[in-house]
Amino acid sequence: MSKSVLLRAPVLSKSGYGVHARQVAKWLFQKEEELDLEVTVEALNWGNTGWITDIEAEDGLVGRVLQATTNVKPFYDVTIQVQLPNEWNPMLGGYNIGITAGVEADTCYPKWVEAVNSMNLVIVPSEFTKETFLRSGEISTPILVIPEAYMDEVTGEGKIDLDLPTKFNFLVFGQVTGNTPETDRKNLPYTLKWLAETFANNPEVGVVLKTNMGRNTKLDRYSCAGIFSQLLMQIVKGPGPRFYLLHGDMSNEEVVGLYKHPKINALLTLTHGEGYGLPILEAAACGLPVIAPAWSGHMEFMKHGKFVTLNHEVKEIHPDRVDDNIFKKGAKWAYPAEADVKHRLKKFVESSEIPKKWAEELKDKLLPIYSFEAVAAHYDAALLDVLKD
Repeated sequence: MSKSVLLRAPVLSKSGYGVHARQVAKWLFQKEEELDLEVTVEALNWGNTGWITDIEAEDGLVGRVLQATTNVKPFYDVTIQVQLPNEWNPMLGGYNIGITAGVEADTCYPKWVEAVNSMNLVIVPSEFTKETFLRSGEISTPILVIPEAYMDEVTGEGKIDLDLPTKFNFLVFGQVTGNTPETDRKNLPYTLKWLAETFANNPEVGVVLKTNMGRNTKLDRYSCAGIFSQLLMQIVKGPGPRFYLLHGDMSNEEVVGLYKHPKINALLTLTHGEGYGLPILEAAACGLPVIAPAWSGHMEFMKHGKFVTLNHEVKEIHPDRVDDNIFKKGAKWAYPAEADVKHRLKKFVESSEIPKKWAEELKDKLLPIYSFEAVAAHYDAALLDVLKD
């Protein structure tokens, strides 16, 4: 008799959780025939992000997901729920697995600890996330670390039509996640401000900003352009640097083309914290030098080599970031040190040969460890016994 399995996740959303969920879906569908599973998908929203609806996308995975949304049951043998912990529902199945990147700070809400303990197994992508849960209360449910995989296109050349007149360019990658500079988790306002101040007299330096405010629509683009135009009017004080805004959907091949573009010299992130940081992994797996604070989830993979680390201080989040849902009062995240950031950016532009060498060495280590096949083997080890009759 087939075992019924529910995948409950934002599996069609254009979000980080969506990418993670599609990796789980891909693995699960590969096991469906082998283990005689009956897979149902409950496709959830993720904030205000858009959905992928092309049934041919992701090598037909989207179409397969849509087909599996019709086989709804009142109860399942196994559920796999890729969500925030407070959104898990342990009443849906006989054995319930929660998958989450947790919170990008050092502690989480007590309700999240209760949610972890309500499941049979919890999977997180980094030791950072696991330690955050363990630090936040008494945990009785096993927590396993299974990383996310880079996209398959990383091993190719990539392709993007992007003309950059500036000789030296930093890539800044991230969605706007706060209403003020103090609450933006990606720290984009200060990232742009410090770049503008550091290279005010160097018009040969460029900053490529790939961002959105949740959706890749024309309206979202106009909103982003307006917000960043106002910001640049305040922070740009000289002939440099030049800023370029990339907005809208990009294919995996285009994203890889961006990471491997001959005029993109480094990925810069002043993030306050990451549950995992998949774009950082993919940039590093493409051999692009990374400049980042050495704190939070991206250290799961960046620990395998050297990169340009930024001094930082772990302090309490701003009171306005407290939301009584994800970020709690007293939680801490990283604050990169302004003086050190500016010093290292200048030094990198003056001489980047050593960081480039580090990046190539790190790439060679990451490629075999974080491929989909390698990550799928972790899921095999963790879940095959659960899914077998």
